Amino acid sequence: MTGVLALRVEGGSAEVAEAQAALAAWLEAGDADPRTIARAELLVEEVVLNALKHGRAREVRITATRADEGLDLVFEDAGIAFDPTSAALPDLDGGLEEVEIGGRGLVLLRKMATALSYARTPEGLNRLSLTLS
Repeated sequence: MTGVLALRVEGGSAEVAEAQAALAAWLEAGDADPRTIARAELLVEEVVLNALKHGRAREVRITATRADEGLDLVFEDAGIAFDPTSAALPDLDGGLEEVEIGGRGLVLLRKMATALSYARTPEGLNRLSLTLS
């Protein structure tokens, strides 16, 4: 089963929650498994809120593409350049619960995505692509 969903998020947590709900409904309509839906919702929250808050992006565009082998999510924003694929991970010796806020998102992103890439486009956009399978 294939399909594409495009979302644009501006604002804050209320708008992110609306995007999460739209993505979940779209995935459910395509018979995605509950685990994929939950992971997608969590990653949308992490990536978008961080781009809006820390990256000072005004909006984040999300493109979701589903295929038989999984779900591809692409996030684009014009905020401050930041490559989460190469940023240092926090020390996990005490477990994820002991990581201070500000590092957990990187850990979740890298653990949940089966493929992950970042590029700064010639247009000055951050483009984060990830696959969930």
